[in-house]
Amino acid sequence: MGFFDRIFGRRSAGIDDPEQLRRQLFDAAARGDLSRLAGLCRANRQAVEAQFPAWQKVPEHLRSDPAAMQSHVQALVAIAQVFARQLGDASLFQRLTGTPGDNPLMRWQDALSQAQDRIDALDFTTARELLTGVLSEVEDLQGSGVDELLPITLGRIGECHFESGEAEQALPYMQQALALCEQAGDADGVRIYLGNLFEVHRWLEQREPAAACARRLAEMIADPTAKRQRLRQAERVAAGEPRNRVLAVIEGASYELDELPPLAAGHVRFVFERDRITLRRATAAIEAGEACGSEGEYAEALAHFERAAAADRHDPQCRYQAAFTLLHLRRYAEAEAAYAEVERLAPGWFHCRADRWLAGRLAAGDVEHDVFLAVHALQDGPMAPDEKLDLAEKTLTRAPRLALLHLLRGTQLARLGREAEAVAAFRDGLAGDGEPDVRSRLLVELAMHCDGPQERAALLRDAQAPAGNLVAAATARLLARGSAN
Repeated sequence: MGFFDRIFGRRSAGIDDPEQLRRQLFDAAARGDLSRLAGLCRANRQAVEAQFPAWQKVPEHLRSDPAAMQSHVQALVAIAQVFARQLGDASLFQRLTGTPGDNPLMRWQDALSQAQDRIDALDFTTARELLTGVLSEVEDLQGSGVDELLPITLGRIGECHFESGEAEQALPYMQQALALCEQAGDADGVRIYLGNLFEVHRWLEQREPAAACARRLAEMIADPTAKRQRLRQAERVAAGEPRNRVLAVIEGASYELDELPPLAAGHVRFVFERDRITLRRATAAIEAGEACGSEGEYAEALAHFERAAAADRHDPQCRYQAAFTLLHLRRYAEAEAAYAEVERLAPGWFHCRADRWLAGRLAAGDVEHDVFLAVHALQDGPMAPDEKLDLAEKTLTRAPRLALLHLLRGTQLARLGREAEAVAAFRDGLAGDGEPDVRSRLLVELAMHCDGPQERAALLRDAQAPAGNLVAAATARLLARGSAN
């Protein structure tokens, strides 16, 4: 060995036989001898580059042996790493991974990424076209990459159809995605697509298929309480869900009103639960409309709410907000019709029943526009209780029989600690116009402030009448239960 060989190590000699070169390279890679592997690559750089494409074709006798296949691929990766890290040549890696232009799996992944960007931008049509196009390109591919990407792609196409209001078209894609996840034993995927199919079947009012999805989801839940809630959901869906109902939320957990646990000290909040979810384009348009409305830009707000209604034919909130906006624009008859549509889609949605009644009075000329503006300020404005009390009393001189004004006046009196006057205000309201939604709220407020237990029980019973306010009825039910215990 010469002097320089002792210092730097002897250079590996070139190997003329391609098969011998392959065996030595693959043997060094299998043993993890990276020094030997690097020396062979340096000494035979041109030969390795020339033979590498042939080595990428896995020999037929290895294809039935997964371990041998894996070893073969790992050797190719090790050689490519030596070229990239030590010889500054990434071309072999590019041959292994390809580029979006020549590797169908990479094109597929790129299409999924682009489609997700379009979905995030609520451009469901372009996203669906992208994914449908890539599916036609890869229909003959097989392998683990296909097994991973295909259910995701089908699920995304289904999502795009659903969010475009095309629930019927969404079904076959989501069903295929579910079947593929079941075949692969992908529990998370099964859970996701069962949940998606549940919502699609609900949207289409297909009770039994939706209930079947809920039952299967229940089977996958370990927690007994959550499992029981999902099974109850399946029962409700199969029987026919209400368009709108009230749930009680206690410490973050939601309960049906007939399933409330024994109440300890704590806050109970009531929320609405519909029989359908709201589509995302409608939600975005509602948010834009509410932002305009808060700035007094009512024409612009109405355009957003109308766009939301076009995106989701079942959503009540955009129509509720459109009706309120129409009141501001003094288009009272249109507002009354919009509130009627809200009641059809989600009976008892927030204050739609009282607001519809008020819109009718405005349309008939029985209530002035300034009274409507005062009611709005009293319900949603930022004023202090004493300022709101003053406004309520001044407005009552112009609309003395408007029960809603008596309710709002009594609420401010109660906040100011003037209990006797608050009780009198609530009684005055009950003697007013008799609108059922406001009446039920007056009954609950009076029950919470009056002294007699018998009167209180009667008030709470009457507040649960079906035509009234849903939250007031739920509150009355809860208070009556507390009084009985």
